Amino acid sequence: MIVPTSWHTIDMNPARRGRSIERMARSALGRSDQLASLRRSAVLAYREAMAGVAKMGGFLAATYYETAGKKPLSASALAFLGKAPLAEDGEKLGVPGMSAVLAGPCPDEVLTEGPKEVPLRVGPAVRTRARVTGHLDGSRPVTVDLVRYFVPIPACDDMLVMAFSTPTLYASDAFAVLFDQMAASAQWRLP
Repeated sequence: MIVPTSWHTIDMNPARRGRSIERMARSALGRSDQLASLRRSAVLAYREAMAGVAKMGGFLAATYYETAGKKPLSASALAFLGKAPLAEDGEKLGVPGMSAVLAGPCPDEVLTEGPKEVPLRVGPAVRTRARVTGHLDGSRPVTVDLVRYFVPIPACDDMLVMAFSTPTLYASDAFAVLFDQMAASAQWRLP
């Protein structure tokens, strides 16, 4: 997947992930001693989150943070392999069956687009877009715009999931266009 150069890609290799997260925190928050506590908190939170992503089969994580004028812009992208949903007969669902399963939103989310079938270089996919509200460590609720692609992988029980999100709701339509382009650029490659 093509990730814009202004994004920070987190190295998901466990031996390098911690250093990658530290570089991201320095890049986003600078090196000021006054922000050292905030950087430490961000590093701890990202280490925990990325360990969870890796445990779920995550192989790509990228973040973006910028200030435009005085308004923050941020987004994230994750890609991971997960078990594909099964039909009642135990067979793996194809794209049409996945569309029906994904038509119901998850708890704390409001489906705003889809599910719809879309062609990608990695194969036919189901795309959804939703607003999801959650809480971070007892803080105030945070709502994000979430665009997801679910791609069944032929000849195995897995599916590729690409999830893109932004809490920058005033720019969510522009980010959704970028997310669509990033997903369209994804392609399979041998290790």
